[in-house]
Amino acid sequence: MNRAIQAAAIAAVTLLLPLGAAADHHSRTITQIVAASGGQFDKNDNDFDILLNAVIAADLTGALDDPEADLTVFAPTDEAFIRLARNLGFKGGNEADAYGVIVGALTELSDGDPIPLLRNILLYHVSAGSKSSDAVSKSGGIDTLLAGATILPARTTLLDNDPDLKDARIITGASDIEASNGIIHVLTRVMIPLDILNPDSSSLPTITELVVASGGEFDDNKADFDILLNAVVAAGLADALNNPNDSLTVLAPNDKAFIKTARDLGFHGDDEGGAFAFIVAALTELGGGDPIPLLQAILTYHVIPDAQTNKQVLEADFVETLLGAGIYPNALKRTLGDNEPALRDPFIYVFKFDNIRASNGFIQTIGRVLIPVDLSTL
Repeated sequence: MNRAIQAAAIAAVTLLLPLGAAADHHSRTITQIVAASGGQFDKNDNDFDILLNAVIAADLTGALDDPEADLTVFAPTDEAFIRLARNLGFKGGNEADAYGVIVGALTELSDGDPIPLLRNILLYHVSAGSKSSDAVSKSGGIDTLLAGATILPARTTLLDNDPDLKDARIITGASDIEASNGIIHVLTRVMIPLDILNPDSSSLPTITELVVASGGEFDDNKADFDILLNAVVAAGLADALNNPNDSLTVLAPNDKAFIKTARDLGFHGDDEGGAFAFIVAALTELGGGDPIPLLQAILTYHVIPDAQTNKQVLEADFVETLLGAGIYPNALKRTLGDNEPALRDPFIYVFKFDNIRASNGFIQTIGRVLIPVDLSTL
């Protein structure tokens, strides 16, 4: 660990500890509540020793100690920081070593000075105004003190800007900790405001190759993309999603999504093959005997000409597709509005099957098929 950072932290903790001994949370500032952890690295990974050291190193104790402030702080526990260190290659469980790994990684990412990036990460955990956990969960997006960086709540999960790491979750029973200058919600993980791992995607499979991995044989696994694969092949779009130099996002209905859409249109079965045949027959009738043009339109309506995380998709008011027709995300409901008013809008997965990285973009799994037109007008 950087010795100067460690020495400064120890000195500052010594000064802060008496403040942390106040009678109750309501009379203590956010800094004083966090300082009550002690700041000495120990075996209790449920408190805030690493957070306290980080706040001191980033010179943010004053901002969180201001009695005139009104803030919401999302506070990762020591265990949360250890999880981040493990994502960065750390193999142990020691708090001091985990903090050292994180500081080392930030030093490397910042060309020798970890403080600016550390400060940005911490500011990403602070929002102006006291927000209860209930208000957070019902918010369509939370602005943070890091300019331009937002958090997108999905119940108790908080979607950040790193597509590869697991998202943080507010710990039940450790939220709504009231301070004299705001409120604290304890987190299971550290939120990251950028793609910190930034993996080399050139060696990854393309979107087509990932979809092909489903096999294409209709089976009982409704979580993969057998129907989508058959549709893409039938529409002659496999090559369009196979260029590793492209940057795309495919909003990919899984087999369950296609079956739901088939039922919305009158299908009464539960099998993949039957659902696909029903959809093709419906498109054949709507297309005057040729299902392919309408099938191509529906599929290109599921492609965004830019690589986007699920958070980026949901935060947009309008998303243009390769078809040209738009999609209208609803961040609060986590749904994607299409142009068919009679059918339910699909939801976009945010807890699993999401942010599937390919060499040419992302696959975002969705819960129904997007329809680009009002089918009653055809």
